[in-house]
Order: sequence, then structure tokens, then C-alpha cells
Amino acid sequence: MQVTMRKLMPAALVAVLALAGCAAPKGADGTAKTSTEPATAGTPAATKPSVEFYIATNEETPGMTAVRVSDGTLYMQRMPVLTRADLSEAQAMADPQGQNYVGLRFTEAGARKLAEASSANIGKRLALVVDNELVVAPLIAEPLNRGVLAFGVPSVQAATSLAAQIRGEPAAAPAGQPAN
Repeated sequence: MQVTMRKLMPAALVAVLALAGCAAPKGADGTAKTSTEPATAGTPAATKPSVEFYIATNEETPGMTAVRVSDGTLYMQRMPVLTRADLSEAQAMADPQGQNYVGLRFTEAGARKLAEASSANIGKRLALVVDNELVVAPLIAEPLNRGVLAFGVPSVQAATSLAAQIRGEPAAAPAGQPAN
């Protein structure tokens, strides 16, 4: 695992620098969360949350879905460009300065899709939606052709929880509280 993270960290940090900004309000755990669809009741506990990536923009565009965020509206494509099936790894990470990240590694097919989608959408956003909640929507500043992506989160707990959720695992309970 250590070797994997060593390989992931430099490429992930480059991806972080290529992606700037976040367009969603912060939830209780510090990660950005904005509902992209009406809530559905009765989701089985054993079901993994959906993980989808959408191309988005700050400008109203025909054929895109409007999503309210803390500082306005984000317009997202209706079909995801990537899904959980395109991911091979999601890990909580921290750089030497103590900034926390969630690092994502894509499958070979997912890496190709990420490169194509980002190359065709420079200046737009790549919105990560987990379980119908907008988590982050960083700006695409350059083609993302290394098959990895990382984005900053406010705390170790937020990074650990979100990485587990993306992998489809239950999040660890906060210290002093029993797990569900």
C-alpha cells in the first residue's frame, strides 16, 4: 500500500494544482454537499452510494441541470462522464504541509475517459457527486491525462470519510461513538 500511495501522491498533487476552486457549501463533516436530486426514502443500507462525475459550468447552458450551491447556481450535464466503475482506488491523503486530500486513481478505461472529458472541457468544472450530493466541482485548468485526481478537504476525518464513501465502505465512526 505504501508503494501505491508514493506513486499516487506526486501525480495527485499535480492534478490538485490543475484543478482549482470548489463550488459547493460545506456539510457537517467539512466536505461540500449540495443535493443534486430529490431525496429518496428507503435506500437499503447495503447499497453502495452512487459515485458520478459530471461536466459542469457556472453559466446557464441549454440541456444542463441547474444545481443550487452556496454562491449561486452550477449547471451540470445530465449524463455522467465517469462513474464508480471507472475508479480503482480512493484514498485519504495529506501533503507535507498538512493539507488533506482525497486521491482517486482511475482504471485504464476510466483514465482514458477522464483525459478525453477534461481535454474537451478546459475552463469548465468536473463535478463529483456522491449519493446524489455534490461534493466538489473544481475547475478544469488543463487535460487530466495521468489517470489520477485529487481534491482538498478540510480535515483528516473528512478525507477518510469521503474516501470510504467513494469506495462504497461504511465511514469510520467519530472517536468516542460506536459504528452503525
